[in-house]
Amino acid sequence: MDTLNQIILALKVAVIPAGVLFRVVYCFIKMVYDEEASASYKKKIKNTIIFGIMSELCFVIKDLIVSYY
Repeated sequence: MDTLNQIILALKVAVIPAGVLFRVVYCFIKMVYDEEASASYKKKIKNTIIFGIMSELCFVIKDLIVSYY
């Protein structure tokens, strides 16, 4: 169980936020060089930010449930 908690902590603290950050930076760079497709990159950035918020929300709910029980 301790190993599983360490994996969850690593995902929560480092992997998911870093992935969201790199995806947003990548889309911004692609948007600068391909102005015709900027609308699709804006949509991808929005979806990436929504994913980051939803993943953090899942971890918060998990922590609340664990602390309650």
